[in-house]
Amino acid sequence: METLEEISKREREEARLEGEKEGRIIGRIEGEMVGIQIGKLRERKEFVIRILSKRFSNRLNEELKDEIRKAGEKTISNIENNLLEITIKELEKIKITNVFDTLEKMIKMGKEKARLEGKIEGFKKGRIEGEEEGIEKAKLEERKECEIRLLSKRFGRRLTKELKAKIREADEKTIDYIGDNLLEITIEELKDLVK
Repeated sequence: METLEEISKREREEARLEGEKEGRIIGRIEGEMVGIQIGKLRERKEFVIRILSKRFSNRLNEELKDEIRKAGEKTISNIENNLLEITIKELEKIKITNVFDTLEKMIKMGKEKARLEGKIEGFKKGRIEGEEEGIEKAKLEERKECEIRLLSKRFGRRLTKELKAKIREADEKTIDYIGDNLLEITIEELKDLVK
């Protein structure tokens, strides 16, 4: 037979594994969405490089191609919008733009990390709050069922299905009163209480 400590440890581990599983599902979904965005942007960059390579031939050197590959969404959109008019000199300015894009990405990554940490913390707190609410709700529901069982023994068939249903719908204050007066309460008082 398990000790209380062993039961508690096992239940914490089960809860941790369940939380990890839920976190993985959420992470996978978000990861897939981010992966799709990254894949699309990479494909757009390679398309831009192919077009520019045809336009500028060997003047579009590997260093410039690498800068295009490092470029962010805004820069690539700008190049795409001006693909037929853009000059090599304008493309060479991408290196400076990439420095700013890198800084912007670092800030975004910091925000995303903080958001993810907040999401994990929120998930934990929400899980605990939900569990506590569930426990309280279950305790009230169980008290109602216990009272119905005991009242059924006291009143037999006089405790009708309709009366049982009304007890199940009663608020906590009414249930407390019934429980406190379970041995003295009459069927008429019970009917008046749960109208």
